[in-house]
Amino acid sequence: MDRSASSDPRALLDACLSSAGPVTVAFSGGADSTALLLVAAQSDAARSLGLRALHVHHGLHAQADTWAAHCERVCAQLKVPLMTERVSVDPRGRGIEAAARDARYAAFARRIDGGALLLSHHADDQAETVLLRLLRGASIDGVAAMRASRRLGSGVLLRPWLTLRRADILAWLAVTAPALSWLDDPANRDAKFDRSFIRHTLLPQIDARFPAARERLTRFAAHAREQQIEIDAWAARALAACRRPDPCCLDLDALAKLSPVIRRTALRQFAHERCGAMPGVHELDRIECEVIGARVDADPQLKFADHVFRRYRRTLYLLPRSALEPLVGETTWPAGASRIDFGPLTLRAVDEHGVEAPVPCPLTVRARRGGERIQLYPGGPHRELRDVFQERAIPPWQRARTPLLCHDDELLAAIGVAKAQRLARYWPNTETCVIKV
Repeated sequence: MDRSASSDPRALLDACLSSAGPVTVAFSGGADSTALLLVAAQSDAARSLGLRALHVHHGLHAQADTWAAHCERVCAQLKVPLMTERVSVDPRGRGIEAAARDARYAAFARRIDGGALLLSHHADDQAETVLLRLLRGASIDGVAAMRASRRLGSGVLLRPWLTLRRADILAWLAVTAPALSWLDDPANRDAKFDRSFIRHTLLPQIDARFPAARERLTRFAAHAREQQIEIDAWAARALAACRRPDPCCLDLDALAKLSPVIRRTALRQFAHERCGAMPGVHELDRIECEVIGARVDADPQLKFADHVFRRYRRTLYLLPRSALEPLVGETTWPAGASRIDFGPLTLRAVDEHGVEAPVPCPLTVRARRGGERIQLYPGGPHRELRDVFQERAIPPWQRARTPLLCHDDELLAAIGVAKAQRLARYWPNTETCVIKV
């Protein structure tokens, strides 16, 4: 650890406070968060911004209510308002540690109120995180580990003590507030959890052989973060060059010209932008192999978060799952109405000025059934609608969500794609009116 840098817990906290909103300390009741809350309570800067504490009640331990009561007593002692947020933890498919963390950070985001949320993570936590992620095969972004600051919800998450060793924090706490008590969660010593195993079994053995290991791991995280910032900047520029007019699409030919590192980083940025989640190493491998690299005549798809990666021709799509559900049924568009709801869609008839225009006669709006034919121009052949879709490069899933406009059994238009010349028989001003979804 660089002892030339400030090792004063108070100075490190005050130096990071620039938020205009309230300062919230994430308070578990453990030694680290107790020390952080005490420092914040002694800080005029934190008090002036509106200091408060937040305890997340996970409900996972038999003593969870006792812990919450302890946090209330400490906050009352320090004259800091406390918010207690009860969360539901669903470990299915992720494990209890990951599920609890997700629930906790969701609570943080809800309660940040445009201000700063302070976490008590320190240099030892950072070293553990780097080692854990290395062992799990993380990318350079993953081994960059915890950031000193990042956006969270409407505010910012801050970790002012990432350069402090836990021993220094505990020593300061013992001298400053010897009468102050804190909690010890037994899960923190349970070796069945990966982080606890690293903390109490693996790192002590590494320390015995390599005394400076923790400082070197945290230094490695800082170097990785610097490299990732550069990669992110290059990837953002590359992503801009791969975009199509539709924001859910990327040009695969443009993607193919990128180096593997920049391409994969651009894909992660694209995914985060579209659905708020970033694919990991294995998910990126599947995107590249199973979707982008699928055979030409395939219709590949890969579920990711609440979205789906799909490919059509030389375009990569990332779509909400709801956007892939086919239309079903039919409804009547009555004469004189300018709009009609059909499933999740609202259809509007508008004139050339964008003003809604009523349809002149009753028409039917329905989903595809297969085998439809359409005559696109006078004297022309009645063509398979399927062929028209292919010629106009309409992806398969979009075809299933294209509403059809009919009169009796006669197809007059595939809305947004093509219209039949006979539509003018029922709707004389179709040259100046369009139907919008």
